[in-house]
Amino acid sequence: MSSILVIEDDAEILENIESILEIQKFETLTATDSQIGIQIAQEKTPDLIICDVTMPHLDGYSVLSQLRQHKSTATTPFIFLTGRAERADMRMGMELGADDYLTKPFTKDELLKAVVTCLQKYSRLMQHYFAENERMESLEKQLQTYQELADIHHALLKKVSQNLRHPISNINVATYMLKKSVLDKDVDRYVAILEEECARELSLLNEVSSLQELLNPAKINVLRQMNLSS
Repeated sequence: MSSILVIEDDAEILENIESILEIQKFETLTATDSQIGIQIAQEKTPDLIICDVTMPHLDGYSVLSQLRQHKSTATTPFIFLTGRAERADMRMGMELGADDYLTKPFTKDELLKAVVTCLQKYSRLMQHYFAENERMESLEKQLQTYQELADIHHALLKKVSQNLRHPISNINVATYMLKKSVLDKDVDRYVAILEEECARELSLLNEVSSLQELLNPAKINVLRQMNLSS
């Protein structure tokens, strides 16, 4: 059930509006003073505010201006009630963020049409906002995942480069010594070193090949469990 705050200093008009809205099952809040209306709006955060333009102390434009500066009411739908519908007045209200104008006297149907139209408009806007917000959150998660994958890829290449450097160095040394050796026992020893280091190289390359298959967003949780994303 939508809640509607009506700010109107004319008690009879206020009572009529309240009766019409309550018959239509709207939860109605009322205020005959603009300052009290602002306080109720900020405390109760209604779904819609209907406010008279001409009131003592603060007029409707000042009420709307203050409410638009408050976080809880910055986007609350707002309808002005006015005894005059001059173009300059309407333009001023719209520039402040009003959604509609009702010129006194207005009929029951005019009031309800303005209320329903305003609530439906904001309902669509909120649905669009939440859908867009959800889409942006999904994109942010995807970007974080791809960034994490890029970090993992960089860390993997660095690790592989470091691990390959030592076997390659041993292979170079063993190859050099093998060329210089004439004793069978030395040849056998350096051949064994070459075989061992080549096996290490192959093992590292196979490990890299297996990890490369995991470097995609669908396998990010597996990579996290392997502590490769840190």
